[in-house]
Order: sequence, then structure tokens, then C-alpha cells
Amino acid sequence: MATNRTKVPRPLARQLFVEAGHRCAIPTCRAAPLEIAHIVPWHRVQRHDFHNMVVLCPNCHTRFDRGDIDRQAMFRYKELLRLSDPNRVAPEDPSPRAGLIRAYRLFQSEITGWHKSISDLILAVGYSSHGFPTGNLQGCRRAASVARVATDKLGELGDEGVGEAADYVFDWYRNWADDVFDLKLSVFSGSGRDDYEDWENERFMAFVVLHEEVCVALDLDPTELDFFEAERDDQELPKVSLGTRGLWETDE
Repeated sequence: MATNRTKVPRPLARQLFVEAGHRCAIPTCRAAPLEIAHIVPWHRVQRHDFHNMVVLCPNCHTRFDRGDIDRQAMFRYKELLRLSDPNRVAPEDPSPRAGLIRAYRLFQSEITGWHKSISDLILAVGYSSHGFPTGNLQGCRRAASVARVATDKLGELGDEGVGEAADYVFDWYRNWADDVFDLKLSVFSGSGRDDYEDWENERFMAFVVLHEEVCVALDLDPTELDFFEAERDDQELPKVSLGTRGLWETDE
């Protein structure tokens, strides 16, 4: 233990033990005796924070320290403690780290869905012999709206860097969708796509920057958080106008 590491305050230790029911936080273990562990290590955070601490048995603590159990899993175990009993410690105050990770995964999932809807629309235009396939527009609009909600939620739960990086990814896809809705020839033909590799690299780097910003907000190294892992959620959606000329907008 580092010489400058402070002792865990007794009220905080009590809160952590009560949260775990005085058993190891890993549901399939639940052993005792117990130790208090920092999920993001002390030498990086230099503070005792309830949302970053969990009660483990010595065996699970050792497995966590050597990497047999990764940090994403440990944040999930921490979140499961809260969800298992809403009357336990701070039920109104869910883990901000777990919430940010969920918002990040939701954002990735919805952006992936939007990507597919844009690609499907491009194919529909390419195969259509009867003009613009308006039947494909609604799905693309809805995917854009879902992505907008997920972008806003991620920005709300993250810091300024996360919000800006998420908006950049959204705007990249918005520009791509605008080109499709405006029927720009370069999107459908290969002409003007000599820079296709640069175009793809720009998209990839936008995701890399976002991943790094999320990890900074979580006090994690980028290698400690999986780059992609999707989940979805349905909710009331705003309208997102697509196409700079507004030719295909309809009242819904």
C-alpha cells in the first residue's frame, strides 16, 4: 500500500459493506471475510469514492487485481448490487460510471443502426428504376432520431469532451445522410470517391476520439473498455430533418 494512501472513512466503509450485504459483491461468490477494493485503482484516482469502490473477498480481490476479472465486469457487479435492492444505499443515485458506460453502448448501437439504414437507402436508390424510393425514407429518419436521442444522453452523462466527440460522430453521419437525401452522385457512383479511404478513416478516427474521451471521463485506460458492445432502448423520439434541400420531408 502506498504510504500516502488515506484510510477509508468508517461511514463510507459501513456504506459499502451494507450495500454488499456483508458478502463478496460477486453474486456467484458471496464469500467472507471481506476487503474493500477500488475499481479504478487508488494510484490513479487518489480518492475514496463510493461509486468506485466495492466489497470483495480476498480471492476475488486477487483475481481482479491480476486481471482475471476486468473493470467493465466489476462496474457491472457494482451496478447489480444497486439494482438487486432499491432500498439499499443511495438508490436515487446510480453509479455515474455505469450510467456513462450504458449511454456509450446505447449510442454505439443506435449509430450502427443509422449506418445500416443509410446503407440500405443507398442500395434502394441504386436498384430503383422508378425514382427516389420514398418507402425507405421513414426508417432512415427514425434511425436518425434515435441516434440524436442517444447522442444527447451520452453528452448529458459525460463531460464536455465526451459531448463534443459524440456530436462530431453524429454530424459525420448527418452529413452522409444529407448527401444521400440530396442525391449527390458521388454517394451512389464511385466517382468522387477516390478519397474513399480518407472518408472511412475520418469516420473511424471520430469513434476513436470518442472512445478516448469516454475513457478519460471514466478514469480508464482506452484498452480497459471494449471498443464496441451494443444494446438498445425504445423511447419517445424527436424529428431530425434530413437532406439540406428538404425535398423529402413529410408530416408524420
